[in-house]
Amino acid sequence: MCRITPSPQPPGSVDDADTIARLLEHLRWSMIEYSHRDLAGGEVRRDEHAVTRFHVVVAGVVELARGDETVTLHRGDIALLPQGGPSRLTALEDAQLLSASIALLAPHPTMTRAMPPVLAAYGFGRAEPAFSGLLHTMHLEASAARPGSGTVLAGLTDVGISAAVRFWLEHGCGTARGWLAAARDPNVGDALAAIHEDPGTRWTVASLARIARASRSQFAEQFRDAVGDTPARYVTRIRMAQAERMLRDGEPVSGIAYRLGYDSEEGFSRAFRRHSGVAPSLWRRTALLQPVA
Repeated sequence: MCRITPSPQPPGSVDDADTIARLLEHLRWSMIEYSHRDLAGGEVRRDEHAVTRFHVVVAGVVELARGDETVTLHRGDIALLPQGGPSRLTALEDAQLLSASIALLAPHPTMTRAMPPVLAAYGFGRAEPAFSGLLHTMHLEASAARPGSGTVLAGLTDVGISAAVRFWLEHGCGTARGWLAAARDPNVGDALAAIHEDPGTRWTVASLARIARASRSQFAEQFRDAVGDTPARYVTRIRMAQAERMLRDGEPVSGIAYRLGYDSEEGFSRAFRRHSGVAPSLWRRTALLQPVA
């Protein structure tokens, strides 16, 4: 999930502008279907699709749950579920929701496997006022039975997703290098997908090399060339991003350590301190005091 805060991101957590630009050149989406829903407060909808899903909260507040991850989305917030899958949508108050099933166009459909299961951008509509009007236009096209609404909405959705992905990446919410690597090398993409699906596994170069169908030395070289980092450091980066989410959600440090594959709370705390410069408990207190933009 993504929060904009006044504090700087840790060094190395944000891709450079050129890397983000190269990624956006590859992201072209086609729309499969879309829906516009009015949800009464307390209403629950089950949403299960085998393809990528895209949700825009037009009005109200909606809680989205997928697996063990839950995000609360307000007006102007966007959520992308790259691998689709089952999810639950709960209206915390009367709400309007625009949803779409989309597909990444060839030749890079494997990119979505290297993305986190949920990418949620808090405050996108407020932080990007130029795109707030675009989201409103998407809502109007989806709710009106005008000729060609589907075609118009498909083009707007492609633009909206590109802007949202840029927003996530510019604030350290993902890694464009990993996504580009999955597009260039499907075998490395399989290893990246495995890391994102279960960052708490005790990954080694050998175990990841087996997934990538390569020798240890070959995989280590391919991974570094494609991602720009070693497998170990990449796994740590993904674990720390997951840890930040879990800290914000109030999970105990001991439980986070266990779920992310550390032998002890102390071992996790040392790794987190190297990543952020502060202990997990202090990071949590500071993060919760910072307003969401």
